[in-house]
Amino acid sequence: MENVDLDRTIDSKRIYQGSIINVKLDNVLLKTGVKASREVVEHRPAVAIVPVDSENNVLLVRQYRHPAKSDLLEVPAGIIEIGEEPEIAAIRELQEEVGYTSRNLRLLFGFWTSPGFTDEYIYGYLAQDLVEKRLPQDFDEDISVEKIPVRRIQKLIRLGEIQDAKSIALLLALETTI
Repeated sequence: MENVDLDRTIDSKRIYQGSIINVKLDNVLLKTGVKASREVVEHRPAVAIVPVDSENNVLLVRQYRHPAKSDLLEVPAGIIEIGEEPEIAAIRELQEEVGYTSRNLRLLFGFWTSPGFTDEYIYGYLAQDLVEKRLPQDFDEDISVEKIPVRRIQKLIRLGEIQDAKSIALLLALETTI
């Protein structure tokens, strides 16, 4: 995930510290020898999960996303707690957001969400062989679960019903995985 050998940071100053993100201003040295400033949104690593039930439905969550001013249809996802392994976070998020655990959780791939301005990295999982097991939702989340047949996913993406980038990436990968 992190390659210290390529770190070109000359100095760094945190300019905002929040509960979910921090913002820092880095001065970096480019290969050309030019010094440049970069604003970086710091975000802990996260997980995103594509849960597929025994009837070949994907369990997606609909929740209000304030920056988009909209209720978005997404794969379950969440921040990895400090000291928590990504696989454990994926299982926890499944239980909190859709009320299931998985007896067959598989890492599909990981990706940087938008490396031009943030260090957020997401581990993307496929969860199959689902078993009901619920944990309480986070107090600040208002989530509803929707079962969508796998065969309808691409159409929903094309129609703009699914607009969340992490969800689109993982759902498109689903076709070549199952």
